[in-house]
Amino acid sequence: MLSKALQGGVLTALLLASLPASAQVDGQQLFQQHCSKCHGANGNAHTLRGWLLFAQNLSKPKWQANTTDDEILHAIQQGPGAMPAYAEKLSSEEQQALLKHLRSLAKPTPE
Repeated sequence: MLSKALQGGVLTALLLASLPASAQVDGQQLFQQHCSKCHGANGNAHTLRGWLLFAQNLSKPKWQANTTDDEILHAIQQGPGAMPAYAEKLSSEEQQALLKHLRSLAKPTPE
């Protein structure tokens, strides 16, 4: 017979094992929710709000090449200029997913 403490531990392990794996964070959805109003759906900042607030064109190859992941994460967390800070609003996992999506906005460089 198992002790009550061991029974509780086994029950907890079984319950945790039966839960579905946490869903992967959708960076594109986060971008649409928090960023596209200024940066546009494709990151080019061709929006009225983007124009008024001097939003960065995130799809520019030069910006993509010259901006590090750490700089992007810092901007997400601290909110440069008129951009709001998301350090307290987005989890680390959400910030990483957003960074990954921002990198996917890069336009190919002309050859």
